[in-house]
Amino acid sequence: MLPKENLQRAREDLRRLVGIPSVSARGEGLSECAEAVRDLLAGAGFETEICDGAIGPFVVGEIGDGPLTVIVYNHYDVQPEDPVSLWQSSPFDLSERDGRWYGRGVADDKGEFVSRLEGWRLFREQHSGPLPFRLIWLVDGEEEIGSPSLKAFLKTRFSGVKADICWWEYGEIDSSGRPIILCGFKGVMAVELRCRTASADLHSSLGAVFDNPLWRLAAATASLRDGSGRVLIDGFYDTVRQPTQQERDLAAEPPFSFDSLVRATGGRRVLDCIDDTRFYEAMNFAPCMNVNGFSGGYAGEGAKTVLPAEGAVKIDFRLVPDQDPQHIVSLLRAHLNRHGFADIDLLVHDANVKPVRSSTDHWFIQDAKELLERHLGQTVIVQPSSPASGTSHPFVEQLGANVVGIGLTHHGAMLHSPNENIIVAQFEAMIACSAAIFRRLSERAGEIRSLKTAPMDGGTP
Repeated sequence: MLPKENLQRAREDLRRLVGIPSVSARGEGLSECAEAVRDLLAGAGFETEICDGAIGPFVVGEIGDGPLTVIVYNHYDVQPEDPVSLWQSSPFDLSERDGRWYGRGVADDKGEFVSRLEGWRLFREQHSGPLPFRLIWLVDGEEEIGSPSLKAFLKTRFSGVKADICWWEYGEIDSSGRPIILCGFKGVMAVELRCRTASADLHSSLGAVFDNPLWRLAAATASLRDGSGRVLIDGFYDTVRQPTQQERDLAAEPPFSFDSLVRATGGRRVLDCIDDTRFYEAMNFAPCMNVNGFSGGYAGEGAKTVLPAEGAVKIDFRLVPDQDPQHIVSLLRAHLNRHGFADIDLLVHDANVKPVRSSTDHWFIQDAKELLERHLGQTVIVQPSSPASGTSHPFVEQLGANVVGIGLTHHGAMLHSPNENIIVAQFEAMIACSAAIFRRLSERAGEIRSLKTAPMDGGTP
């Protein structure tokens, strides 16, 4: 049972952070929130530093030394609160209803940060000596806008650092209370296709003479994938890394039914290649293309017989190891040119988030599985890859870390939506579990040190 004072302190810390509207999309409240995070880390014993980012500053806390280097990554920026009218309470006030806390950022990602921080404090109350491993806590102020400064920041601030583990900013808990350990994340590429066929909108009778930009965009978009969802861009699948047998085995037995996914999402039309045996494999291992929205022409009430002058369509691709977003951009441009759409402009919004996947049998995953089951009292799901994305590849490419997602974001948390929430009992359990994780990392560091200093064959170390 978590001591009452630990939960009360954590609640007040979370209340303070939720009360700061640190919306990176608007550049709002970022410095204030960074200072609040710095104060919390400093108060917990870390050497701290605030470092500039392109939009929001990074907060760094460091402590300890030893044969193991661990990075804890969180972010303090949040999504915009719109539409405010759909919130049942003020988005920037921590409120409680029916065993849940509500507020923007209460799950993503301030609640995750505070649960780990209070777990750290609990651990240090019981183990106050020198930390036998190096712990770097990095709190990002730009995650919700794609972390544009992260790669360069890691390269300069942590040049030469090699990390063993990166404890990613979130993990999941399913609707039945089972913790999910995420061992990877898909990459993402977001683009916009634009087409102009006239200097101004024309009378639609001229459609007998001039082409229609919305038709061209629709035709170009339709050329990119088939009815089964398979992407038709030449070379798109050439670099896809095939899952290991262990990863396939983990995805072969879905932890929830396809029917439950349909009920939860309200999805009404399933891709031709998907059924109740293949959906979970696709969520883990399949890249995909999504049409996010069309724009152009007349969309008001009634009819307006117009031939639009221009239009646009926004598209994203979710990518898997070892697809490179920049390379996929070049393949997309070549595809458009080859299929008669050279006049369509290609605007790249995001081609920086690469896919990553850590080994599912890494010792940290096995340790976390044991501790999560002990503290949350449910069987743990080890998921080879989240279907979602995160800017985790710099930690892998530059620091050599295994990236692992462990956390308290439950499947009804309403991330990025009104009434974002966490379940208080799960928050409390994650504090205790975080303390146990830090304790286990200390034990592992001691074991590594002992192995490195043990005499070999009776000789000197």
